[in-house]
Amino acid sequence: MRVIWTFDPFDKSKELHKIGKKILNNLFNKKDILEVVYVASNAEVKLATSYNIPANKRYSDFPKKLIKDQLNKLSLKDMKVEVLSEKSLSLTSRIKKVVEYSKKKKIDLIVIATNSKKLLPRFVLGSFAESIVHLAICDLLIYHQKIKFDSKAPVNIVYAHDFSTKGTIGLERVVEYVKKWNSVLTIVHIPVPEIGMDLKDFNEKTQKQVQKIEKSMQVQDINYKIYLEYEVMPISDILLNIAKKTNGSIIAVAAQSNKLSAFLGGSITRQILRESLLPTLVLKV
Repeated sequence: MRVIWTFDPFDKSKELHKIGKKILNNLFNKKDILEVVYVASNAEVKLATSYNIPANKRYSDFPKKLIKDQLNKLSLKDMKVEVLSEKSLSLTSRIKKVVEYSKKKKIDLIVIATNSKKLLPRFVLGSFAESIVHLAICDLLIYHQKIKFDSKAPVNIVYAHDFSTKGTIGLERVVEYVKKWNSVLTIVHIPVPEIGMDLKDFNEKTQKQVQKIEKSMQVQDINYKIYLEYEVMPISDILLNIAKKTNGSIIAVAAQSNKLSAFLGGSITRQILRESLLPTLVLKV
């Protein structure tokens, strides 16, 4: 698997770096190709005002050395570092640089941090989200400094499945991670009857879908559990509660590539990103 970790050497919160290291050490091995990526731009005041550094090095060699020094402190000195340059102050332009690079290098997953106190609202509603979620064609693993990620615990991925075609594609994608990480898969479905549909017919349809999933999981030798939740409460709360009850490690949601509305159209994913204490795996389907 080809993975890039977006790394900000000027971030004052070193906790994000430590959590990122824990995620990388726990989820990836020597067979994976890991790379650190940073976009140097005038939006970073310390870069823009480092007049003592020649312009031809200010947005390349200088931040690259800072990153390597910090990676050494994290005992990640062997990771390749790529510094991309973007003179624009636009956050969207910087994120597009990462997306373009991921396309060029055929990246499978972008591990990206966001500061839950300052950046998360913007991540959910602003240009950051439009860029990274709308434009990315690969999966995203998003984390913040408040998450809990036990490197010693077995990974349990909690996947929200609506039984739609796209949801099924998302299930196939998440199974790839389950196999790679030798993890438990917890599938959560909140049954919602179609308007005018007979309740008996709806229940039979739901059970057939569950049985189909069970058969598929058994054939693939997946350690799984399926939860059908009928509680009258916000869906995001149900997912978070089940993740807590099952000792979840990651919450996974499906998002259509180039379809921003598929990810941000409802409040479910927004609430998960705002309230979850677990990393969020965004599967591009």
